[in-house]
Amino acid sequence: MKKTVFLISIVFFSMLTAQNRIEEESGEVFIKQDDKYLKELENINNSSDIFDGTLDLKTYKSRFEFLNRNTDLSIDYNDVTFTYVKKFLSYRWYPKIIGLSVYYFPLFESKLDHYGIPRELKYLAVVESALNPRAGSWVGASGLWQFMPATGAEYGLRKNELVNTFYDPMSNADAGARYLRDLYKKFGDWNLAISAYNCGAGNVNKAIRKAGTKNYWKVRPYLPKETQAYVPSFIAVNYLFNFYKEHGMRPSYFKYDFFDMKVIRMNEDTSFQELSKRFNYSVLKFANPQFITNIIPKGSMVYVNK
Repeated sequence: MKKTVFLISIVFFSMLTAQNRIEEESGEVFIKQDDKYLKELENINNSSDIFDGTLDLKTYKSRFEFLNRNTDLSIDYNDVTFTYVKKFLSYRWYPKIIGLSVYYFPLFESKLDHYGIPRELKYLAVVESALNPRAGSWVGASGLWQFMPATGAEYGLRKNELVNTFYDPMSNADAGARYLRDLYKKFGDWNLAISAYNCGAGNVNKAIRKAGTKNYWKVRPYLPKETQAYVPSFIAVNYLFNFYKEHGMRPSYFKYDFFDMKVIRMNEDTSFQELSKRFNYSVLKFANPQFITNIIPKGSMVYVNK
């Protein structure tokens, strides 16, 4: 297991770019995750797993009916979402993402619960970053929940030469939950709020004016191309996390979840090397992506294994 932890640490501590590029296929636009990152995920272990990507319409419809009975969101069944589910079923790296979710999702759920919004919104982080805390986009967004600098600063995220809280899972998740809550208050519709999370409230308002309605599926054609992919991608991720077993996926589970860690406060400047005399070095590096160098400044909160 130590080897697995070490390999995952390597994957997540490379600075990654090109997040949220798009590709077009069969008339639909798909968010394209970082190729290098996904290739490294495939190489962790179990990369030769084969799973069933087939899905008939009748089964698909009944499964979506189940999802809708168990959420406050609108998990729409239509040709568009069917296309996205089929596309996502072709991604061979998904078992690795499902495994990593065991670590991050308890944290996300605690924040979403705290702000009184649906737990299913945790799947947005998969669409945004593929659960890479140091994911970066070509437009400057960063972190698990992909905050732009100005929006991140508005929600309390900061960075300097030693610490970048855009990369801190706790800070980033808290900011993401608050931002989603505020967007829902603005639009009163989760699909529109989710779209605004991607392209900004201004672009969604503009699309609503052009469409002459607040019905998401009528507004969607007027949204930016990448944002047109956003809600269907979110729905596809929701489907996969609920029905991966039915498709024969075998997740590569991570050893810890976020709340298996404890937080300690540094009363003086220290380093990862110094802390590794007391705690597992690989886990320290994995759990604390907010530290840019090996230096941990005085006053920092550090996540360590219990």
